[in-house]
Amino acid sequence: MSEPRLKVLYADDEDDVREVFAAVFGPNFDVQTAPGGPEALAALEAGEFDVLVSDMRMEPMKGSELLSRAFAAHPDVQRILLTGYSDHDDLADAVNRGHVFAYVQKPWDSEQLKLTIDKAGKQRRLELENRRLVAELRAANAELHADVEVATRATPPRPKLMVSSPPMAKVLEQIIAVAATDANVLLVGETGVGKELVAQAIHDRSPRKRGRFVAQNLAALPPELMTSELFGHVKGAFTGAHGARRGLFELADGGTLFLDEIGEAPASLQAMLLRALESREIWPVGGSEPRRMDLRVIAATNRDLLATAKAGQFRLDLYYRLAVAPIHVPPLRDRPEDVRGLGQPMLEAAARRMGRPLPRVTDAAWRALERHAWPGNVRELSNLMERLAIYHAGREVEPEELDLPPSLGDETIERMESRGAAPAPAPAPGATGEIRLDVPDAGTTFDALEKSILAQMLSRHGGNQSAAARALGLSESTLRSRLKRLGLKS
Repeated sequence: MSEPRLKVLYADDEDDVREVFAAVFGPNFDVQTAPGGPEALAALEAGEFDVLVSDMRMEPMKGSELLSRAFAAHPDVQRILLTGYSDHDDLADAVNRGHVFAYVQKPWDSEQLKLTIDKAGKQRRLELENRRLVAELRAANAELHADVEVATRATPPRPKLMVSSPPMAKVLEQIIAVAATDANVLLVGETGVGKELVAQAIHDRSPRKRGRFVAQNLAALPPELMTSELFGHVKGAFTGAHGARRGLFELADGGTLFLDEIGEAPASLQAMLLRALESREIWPVGGSEPRRMDLRVIAATNRDLLATAKAGQFRLDLYYRLAVAPIHVPPLRDRPEDVRGLGQPMLEAAARRMGRPLPRVTDAAWRALERHAWPGNVRELSNLMERLAIYHAGREVEPEELDLPPSLGDETIERMESRGAAPAPAPAPGATGEIRLDVPDAGTTFDALEKSILAQMLSRHGGNQSAAARALGLSESTLRSRLKRLGLKS
């Protein structure tokens, strides 16, 4: 018996476009159209649909709002957004809230859109069937019921992937594109940029979202334990193996395995990873037969892994297996627009966790944070928000109270100029244009070292505090506060 045709609802405020859609996709799906958002919501109330497809630009209700309302009232219906506009704010909000299964750029290609609708509808029916089976299994077997509860229990709230900057808008587009596939992903970016957050976002948008997301930083594992941790072991496989143990591959079966710092994997483990990716099988340590696995692997690195592979320090064939869909996650200094969107939720979460009144960061302080170099990236921002929650509970935070470390050197100046900041004036006559610090004697205090740095920077810029502050990555008020505290003329 053939499976019933997918039921598709298409919303668009242009009559001719609705007619074209019905004519093109009518032979493949059971298509119904609506001339706008309110009519589409009424149709969803009146009948059952597998997929809702909506144009973004409609009046009086935009497509993103329609999908949001449809998600609230009919979360089982999969949602596809058609857009010919670079409306990143609406798109980012819809994706962060989980309102979009996929989006397709206009003018749409009929074959691509047909495949997307087909995948969305089948995903919806598969999820409903899985839900039915899980309910039956829970009712039939108490032990299995407990296992299912462990696998599907609600996880603590996670930080959201914030998208306010053009670089992260591009990352968001890549996340949406790759999430609908089963391709392996390689995330590349500096330490602390939030690669695990990107991996989690891919998992949450993928057909594997009901499976586990298992994360492991390989740099945190002793080399002698890596194989057992990843692939598991049988009882008696080695001294101390008093019982069998499942590895991370097996724990992530049906879901996603995130391997951070993949460049730290030794050569022996690289060979085993390659075989596991190629065969979809793992061999537990000491095991006599392989075990089939069905999972997606997302790896991450802060290195140029291709250059490392070409230098013979990483398997080139493993690199190409992992980097089917590479995504570069930009450092925080290249996306200052994201600082407030990331920092405020972090601050609120830290205050709640510690049971302390929420500090209020002033607009001037946020602007100072946006100018900071963030060598520690998102991780540094998170640590700063925790410090503010500890030391400034319930108080207003001004720029001079942020206590950001200075960022020195020509790279900082070039970065500030590239963001549109006014260039610093030429150094005063006789200045070398370069800071040279003597190695401090043992016992030199931090205040003395900071005083020396600030004095030299002021000298370099001919006493111009504005220019010195820009070069240091500080606000003028912060610089003045530090000069006063250190007894320097301000």
